Amino acid sequence: MKKSLLLLAVAAFAGMANAQVVVGLASNEELEAAGLSGTKTDLPAMTILENEAGSFGLAYSDSWGTTTTYKTYRNVTVNGEAIQLGSGAVGNANPTFVSFEAGVMSAGAVFKFTAEKDGYMTVFTKLNPKKQYLVFEGTTGAIVYSLGYSNGTDKIYYAMPDDGDGYIDFSAPDASKYLIPATKQSVDANGVKLWQDAEGNIVASDTKPEGGKPVNEDIPGQTKPAFPWQAAGYEKEADAPGESTGFLSFPVYEGADYYFSALGSKAACGGFVYTAEAPSVVFEEVVAEDGSVTAPRVEFPEILASGVEAVAVDNNNADAPIYNMMGVRVNADAKGILIQNGKKFIRK
Repeated sequence: MKKSLLLLAVAAFAGMANAQVVVGLASNEELEAAGLSGTKTDLPAMTILENEAGSFGLAYSDSWGTTTTYKTYRNVTVNGEAIQLGSGAVGNANPTFVSFEAGVMSAGAVFKFTAEKDGYMTVFTKLNPKKQYLVFEGTTGAIVYSLGYSNGTDKIYYAMPDDGDGYIDFSAPDASKYLIPATKQSVDANGVKLWQDAEGNIVASDTKPEGGKPVNEDIPGQTKPAFPWQAAGYEKEADAPGESTGFLSFPVYEGADYYFSALGSKAACGGFVYTAEAPSVVFEEVVAEDGSVTAPRVEFPEILASGVEAVAVDNNNADAPIYNMMGVRVNADAKGILIQNGKKFIRK
């Protein structure tokens, strides 16, 4: 990955509506042409759609179908372009993944994007505070991404720690907030898997007992992504906003392949939105038939660098931390283009 593209985030504060936006959301016709329907069917890896920004499709064979992928918000604006979200593809098998260090997901419900030009890709899906999200460039490059979602009341928005080249910085001072140890299932002396059964007893079995859970142990020196509720600084998952419309956004480069998915989930995705400049995302307000606002407008400024303190945002907190356009926390008297409470402002 190149450094130059990440530096575009510094300049991506004006003329966003004029930035190039290419929408690659699959239509019902394109989904049907690919063999996808409401009933899941065994399908090979394939391309669902392609345009001048790149191609989007299924990375691996799996049982794939269609679903309504979005909850709460369906209308979004990306760099000034109004977009309506619709249905998408959904797999059946959880992605096969060991750790960031071991490399890309090797099977299951995984999506693939091949870039035709340098820029930024934003994918929309349901996001869940207790699912872990992965993005790889090629088979070994665990890259940084911005993650954002809102349930209409609260929002979570943060960026993975960046090593300066766009890859995850595993040694960053705050890395432990975004990373947790990778685990494997324990086995007994005979190599038989260990389980905690429904009564809490440890039993050895080659098959999962009814109501049982695997007994896992850490893999030394290897990591997985933290859950969004952890990365956002909540003490417990129940306090975080529940599943809702969300997005992953990351830089892409011409000719490179990108893989993305969610652990413990058959993540759904309907395509991508490409922007030439770092993206800002707006979830438009949701109005009920009686005219009442059921979910307010929510804005996500362009943040694709490390250093952002990932906490739940209070949009009216005058004492909230202030960050510059590179996501670095600054003093209250700092000048320039700044971000506070998830909103941009200029202080001269």
